[in-house]
Amino acid sequence: MNDMHYNGPIVRPPTDAYSLMLEVTVGCSHNKCRFCNFYQGYPFKMAPLSQIEEDLIEVSRIRPDLKEVWAAGGNPYALSVSRLEKIALLIRKYLPQARISTYARVTDLMNKSVDDLHYLKQLGFEDLLVGIESGDDEALTFMNKGYLSCDILQQLKKLEEADVDYRVIYLGGIAGKGKCKESAIKTAKLLNQLHPYMIFLSTVAILTDTPLKQDVEKGLFEEPGELERIEELKTLVEHLENEIYVYARSVSSAVDFTGYLPKDKETILNYLKDVVDHFNENDELKVKQRRKQLKSV
Repeated sequence: MNDMHYNGPIVRPPTDAYSLMLEVTVGCSHNKCRFCNFYQGYPFKMAPLSQIEEDLIEVSRIRPDLKEVWAAGGNPYALSVSRLEKIALLIRKYLPQARISTYARVTDLMNKSVDDLHYLKQLGFEDLLVGIESGDDEALTFMNKGYLSCDILQQLKKLEEADVDYRVIYLGGIAGKGKCKESAIKTAKLLNQLHPYMIFLSTVAILTDTPLKQDVEKGLFEEPGELERIEELKTLVEHLENEIYVYARSVSSAVDFTGYLPKDKETILNYLKDVVDHFNENDELKVKQRRKQLKSV
């Protein structure tokens, strides 16, 4: 197979590792989150339809039965309904059995009606991964996410009304030292009103060349310690009441676990309690050192 077209940084969740990574956009349409440097130097743009078709033709020669496509880019769902329709129809033409998953910002849903969302689902966009990060308005505002918790609730309710499957990302630590537990409680309260089928639990790293790094240096943001970060995730799991799959395997985190709530809640909480009870200074240093080595997330 010839090389696929990848013109910018691309990433997908580990749970989608066996899907086709098809570049449909480059960069992030927002690109203003204080903690992120992943798309620096890559202005948001659409991949040409001719490029997308070339990649699909190449893949279809080898795997015409492919069932999972990851529409790659920072947040391809920012595209207009008509553009997403064209992409979906190309995928259907060459990979008729494929289900499409992709990243979406909360703001990407604001200019799409429930009917739009349902139509895109019928075309193949059946699964969205939404980086809500937190349900804490103070944290969302400071990190310049571009939306508040009320927007998360309103827009994800639209997905549910349109019968679109979706997952969410929670980014621990962004509330800052001493505020992480409050962020977890507020997020659980928000998510208990919704029905994502999965939540990815990660924790923020202070990366070079980010506004957040400058905030830390200026004393405008105080990074929480590892125990507070672990307690934050424990608090979130404790307060979640809905049925949801929890995936907490992140290179930036001190913990590693997965499980279904409520079935595995007790097991997960016991694991986290054990980590907290036995966590020491050496463990903290190891995690901090590993996180410092990250160039992007």
